[in-house]
Amino acid sequence: MLKEMKEQIIESFEKVMKSGEVTAAQVRDIVQNAVSDTAKKVKEGGITLREIAREASATAMDGLKQKRIATRERIAAAVEGAIDGIKSTEQRAMDRTRQEIQQLKTRLSGEEQKLSEDVREALEGIRQSSEAFTGEMKEHIETAVTDAKLKYAQLLGLTGETVKQAVKRVIDSGKDVEETVAQITKDATEKALAEVHFSADRVRKVSQTVISAAVETAEEADTNIREVARGAVQGTREGVTSAVESTKETLSAAGAKTKSFATEDLVRTKEDLEAVEDLFLETIRGVAGKSGKVASEVLTGLADQARKIPSTLKEKAGEAAETISNRLKELGKDTFGKAAHLTEETVHTAAEETKELSKRALDIAKGAVSGMIRGAKDVLKKDKEDKS
Repeated sequence: MLKEMKEQIIESFEKVMKSGEVTAAQVRDIVQNAVSDTAKKVKEGGITLREIAREASATAMDGLKQKRIATRERIAAAVEGAIDGIKSTEQRAMDRTRQEIQQLKTRLSGEEQKLSEDVREALEGIRQSSEAFTGEMKEHIETAVTDAKLKYAQLLGLTGETVKQAVKRVIDSGKDVEETVAQITKDATEKALAEVHFSADRVRKVSQTVISAAVETAEEADTNIREVARGAVQGTREGVTSAVESTKETLSAAGAKTKSFATEDLVRTKEDLEAVEDLFLETIRGVAGKSGKVASEVLTGLADQARKIPSTLKEKAGEAAETISNRLKELGKDTFGKAAHLTEETVHTAAEETKELSKRALDIAKGAVSGMIRGAKDVLKKDKEDKS
């Protein structure tokens, strides 16, 4: 397979040479095509990508040297061609994966919509069953249905509107506005996050929906904006904190059952927990950017203040993340140790590469600056000559 690749590169060089001068672009294309064609068959022949890149570049360099056209530009083009050849193969696989992910997202969205419709239909059926009863029995059934809708408000797409209507009622009453809004938003956030597996993206979406709904309601009423904004942030934060604590409890109680969890899922959840505080503050700032002057000042101030003081949310998230770390260790010291070892190797390699790259970047920058200075001197010199 490597022999065929070398022959392909040599034949391509010969063909191009007959038509005239070999450009850097042609060198890159020749190497890229040969590497790409060979890389597709890697699994079949058991050849590594390192071998392919090494042999392809060596063949190209040797060809350039024999033809006495081994300029810096052509050598750089051969290197880029080898890399582009590897990239093109992996890029196709990535494109296929992205397409599959998009198809799965579309399918998931459809299934979520169907689930929402099914739950809504079931709740309506239960509500209709109350018509066969009277008095307290009928009242209890209807209340239970309403509570169920409130519990699954996020699934039904009702979280934002539910918060709006509840906050409007509080503003109209004029009593304990900030405290009541905090409780409303806490409950809404807690219920919405309890519906699915904890994730940073879910926290962002729910927090944004809840805080925005509350603030928009106060702005529409043009009253109690500061109280509502403060209450919404406090309540939403408490709701997120509650979801974090629930996640920790679930993992702590799982014990051996955690072994059935995908390691990737645990790692992802750990990362989400570690990022949740900053993500929540970013969400507040995001809502502030879309709000009126008063609400924007309050929300921005709360976000700034939160960065300066200890946070219960950050503390609880840290504890939950630590729980996951312990679970990962329990899943297998060998696997965990191997991963750590690989990470150390990667960090060491990256550090060495960074030194090399930084030196080259500095050389390039110095060359560019030197060129500009020379250019400026030439211009000044020419200007003086013109004047004299």
